[in-house]
Amino acid sequence: MFKTLKYLFIVNLYKKAKKSFVMLFMYLFSLVLTSYISNDIINVATGVSVYIFILVKWIIIFSLLLLISLTLMKILNTAKNPFEKKSNDVEDDSRKNRILNKEQLTTKRDLILEKYRDTKGAK
Repeated sequence: MFKTLKYLFIVNLYKKAKKSFVMLFMYLFSLVLTSYISNDIINVATGVSVYIFILVKWIIIFSLLLLISLTLMKILNTAKNPFEKKSNDVEDDSRKNRILNKEQLTTKRDLILEKYRDTKGAK
């Protein structure tokens, strides 16, 4: 039973934070790619430009590490409240209930015909 609950928790966390997981993997990939590319550029560069490339490399690496940490914090925040509904879900549920509570559902075609009849009858 514990394995089932653990599996449901992981699946629910992935569904809630899918975008965050994708962004996390993109940031990690770009971090590795940046370090390899910048090392190659630094090896080719000479003189003062080496120091500029090293500075730029570390600025990029620290900014990517900041983005990775923010994404991890977002995922952990989602993990703390895994079964809490998002505000979008609540709005969608209220809209769905409002539509279903109508006595007669109208389509765009019906609305256009009704508008045409109203303008035709007013003349």
